[in-house]
Amino acid sequence: MVVKNHHVPFQQGRSSHHLDNDLLSPEQQPTTTMGAPATVVSHTFLPQEVTDPCDVSGRYSLFRQKQDRAHNKVALPFCPESRLPSFLEHDRRVLLFHAYYEETVMQSAIETNRVMKCEIYFYVEDGTIEIIQTKQENSGIPQGVFLRRRRVEKTCHGGGDGNDHIRRSQGGILQDRDDDFFHGEYYGIDDFKVGNSVEIYSRIFHIVGCNQSTKEYVMRYHGWTENEVILLPFPRDSFTECYMEKMMRESGVPGVDRKRKMHDLTEVMESMLGKQLSTKDRGTFLSCGQKALCFHAIWDDRERLYGDVQLFRLVYYLADDTVEVLTVHKKNDGRYPFPKLLTRTKLPKPGDGSEYYSWKDFTIGAYIDVFGRSMQLAKCDVFTRDFYKSHGISLQDDMPLEKEAEKIEVVRLIPPHNGFGSEEDSLRSCTGSINPPPVRKDLAKMREKQGMVLRFNARLLTDKTNRRFVIQFFMEDDTIAIQEPPIRNSGVMGGKFLSRQVVKKSDGGKYLASDMFTGNVVDIMCHHFELLNADDTTYRIMENDHKTFPFSCYNNIRAKIGSKKDDICRYFVTEYGNNYKIQLEDLVETCERVGLDLNKQEVLTIWRKVDKKRKGMVSFTKLVHFLERDINEGTRI
Repeated sequence: MVVKNHHVPFQQGRSSHHLDNDLLSPEQQPTTTMGAPATVVSHTFLPQEVTDPCDVSGRYSLFRQKQDRAHNKVALPFCPESRLPSFLEHDRRVLLFHAYYEETVMQSAIETNRVMKCEIYFYVEDGTIEIIQTKQENSGIPQGVFLRRRRVEKTCHGGGDGNDHIRRSQGGILQDRDDDFFHGEYYGIDDFKVGNSVEIYSRIFHIVGCNQSTKEYVMRYHGWTENEVILLPFPRDSFTECYMEKMMRESGVPGVDRKRKMHDLTEVMESMLGKQLSTKDRGTFLSCGQKALCFHAIWDDRERLYGDVQLFRLVYYLADDTVEVLTVHKKNDGRYPFPKLLTRTKLPKPGDGSEYYSWKDFTIGAYIDVFGRSMQLAKCDVFTRDFYKSHGISLQDDMPLEKEAEKIEVVRLIPPHNGFGSEEDSLRSCTGSINPPPVRKDLAKMREKQGMVLRFNARLLTDKTNRRFVIQFFMEDDTIAIQEPPIRNSGVMGGKFLSRQVVKKSDGGKYLASDMFTGNVVDIMCHHFELLNADDTTYRIMENDHKTFPFSCYNNIRAKIGSKKDDICRYFVTEYGNNYKIQLEDLVETCERVGLDLNKQEVLTIWRKVDKKRKGMVSFTKLVHFLERDINEGTRI
């Protein structure tokens, strides 16, 4: 008797220890003497072989496989009701759910809890879960993979009798476990419905949405409703709002978008990998190709400190309306040879940056603002002129690139003398030298005028006490010293009134020897002195140097009194008679009466010619004869 079990499939590990009938052909099967098959007692239950390939209840023996290969038949033990394995049916099917969890923030003035946004990936083929935390720029938190791909058990919260631990027996061994323990059930797709909360490793994730492919899959194969896949908003996050406001203040662009242009090579590589590129400007590219307009621009920045005039070449590409600014270097200009001032990009106009320059804005003489640099277009090439001419625009003639530098007249302002040292010595420090040389002195003048000192008796006009001073003028270096003779019981101490130094006039020049003569009023340190008279040595020095002292030149004075000789004689005869002797005061009065414009120094020069013995009185006849003789001598000469 053969015992067979049609309900137990043939699997590895369940084969018989003896030769099965299924492995033998009908001719090779054992039989009895009566022709009946022999009774084979098997230690295993073997399923009956079937010939229908759609019937999977039997076996597909090796003998049957050999026959099918011989007759080129394909018979597999799969029926229409059978399904593919999970790893084949759901190969590379991943569901994406958007979720968040909250973390408590301690010691913060702007937030109490922080919302952490995550993306939960559910792999349908094996039920594994991967959690990736969304990265935020400059958040200060290590973000990225939160949970590696694995199956996650559900957490069971046991009630119990209130004890902290419950005891369980496994294999005769008692183990202590917490209230929260795992009971062998794993998270599935239905646990991630929108609005649900799942606890994974002590963190509660709140599901707020999913992507479109996930939404279509769960509604088709898992029977989810529209309310179970509706998108929910993320809760309000104080940290994210503060960060967005900060980015708006700093860059004017919310979030982390820096408006950076993608590199050309990156665009090419991504297009080769299948990324669709914009065809907005493809028509312009096909019509214009590599055509570009070239202008020569001038940037005059001399108004700023250390500014200069620089030349650039502005290239406008017609294919995509981009601008490139190249630097034009001169030989030995002292600048680093940077090739570009501006890489190829769209050039925004001044303002909010929403408008960009086009080729219609470029003309000869126009000013273009290149990110704060005002450049003037001065020249263009032949292709550019032909391009504008084809569009009905006539450009002006080229402007010279090299502009004549404006001559700036520099006026040196000399600071006033501060009183320390001589003024000449202080002016040496204004020459710009770190170690200025000493003041050069006129050695020839010092040798010629050495020891020549002009001494004058003077009075202070602003003082009513009739104080007298002695003013000394040193001709070797044009310095002045003032002494005040002491007078007993005057109440004023005599002595040095002004030390020897160079004295300047009110107009800025210094006093010279020609300014020192009798009757002159000199302004010394805001004190007005009238020169009353001088000593005999001073008069002789002045009379011997007619070039320096023109009022002591007798020849010049004689020319003045030649026309007034008759008037002088008539006045003396009328007023004084034949034997009258006159003094210096009478001579001064006579010159005033006859209308001679002579100063006191010139009158003293005439008087010293007449009164050679210095008696103080001379007869007027002697003066008249002296004048007539000198006049006649002058006429003969």
